Amino acid sequence: MKKYILLAVVLIGGAINGIAQSVNKLDVEPTNIGGKEEFKRVFEQEMIYPIPSLNKKVGGKEMISFLLKKDSTITDIKIDNSLSKDIDAEAMRLLKLYQWIPGIKSGNFVDSKWAVTFDFNPDKYSKICKERGFVKFKYLPKMKIDSTSKVYTAPEQFPMYPKGNYALQDFIKENLEYPRQAKLANIQGTVVLRFVVEPSGLMTNIGIVKSVGGGCDQEALRILSLLSWYPGKYDEKLARVQMTFPFYFILNEDFKDNSSGEQK
Repeated sequence: MKKYILLAVVLIGGAINGIAQSVNKLDVEPTNIGGKEEFKRVFEQEMIYPIPSLNKKVGGKEMISFLLKKDSTITDIKIDNSLSKDIDAEAMRLLKLYQWIPGIKSGNFVDSKWAVTFDFNPDKYSKICKERGFVKFKYLPKMKIDSTSKVYTAPEQFPMYPKGNYALQDFIKENLEYPRQAKLANIQGTVVLRFVVEPSGLMTNIGIVKSVGGGCDQEALRILSLLSWYPGKYDEKLARVQMTFPFYFILNEDFKDNSSGEQK
């Protein structure tokens, strides 16, 4: 229970583009792992606009409702306002990429009805592609891809940093900036992030499993966003693999605040 509460984000308000909406009265409403910012980020990273609808400039807000079970699975999926058959198919594909934290009532996870809205905008798609750096996903050549949406926690091969573990450690050491707020408050510890590495090597469902505070969580998320991965494998196919990754924040004993002077 505690692990998921750390990940939970209460979403407030009515129908907002790309944000889940509640139709239940719960103590804590459901959310996707990582909250509304991660919902939007994954949508813009993973969405491949169907060519027929893109050419015809078909777009709009497509809402999908479903039953979110207390075990985090979803059932009874229904498209409430269809834009086109190919957009329907893409919306359904995207929905299956998300992981969910169920709603809470009286201290327990419960089943609840839930809905999400995907905003398909043909006029913004070229900008999205430019910002993310691709139109179509790039996969390793001559590798088969697991076509299911299953996320594996015990694959035959976990995702790897392309240059190896030692290079990954060096990269983090060189790029991690200890948050000034954490230094001044003498905050240290380990931030643990959980995420899914897709067959493309891109990450989805990024959430915080263990928080430290003082800006350390945000710094860990920033460093993670700089990383790329060689995707994991299951049954000799590129597959979706869940990972947890620790970021260590340990203060040097001789640290002193030199914000107005030199930094030792």
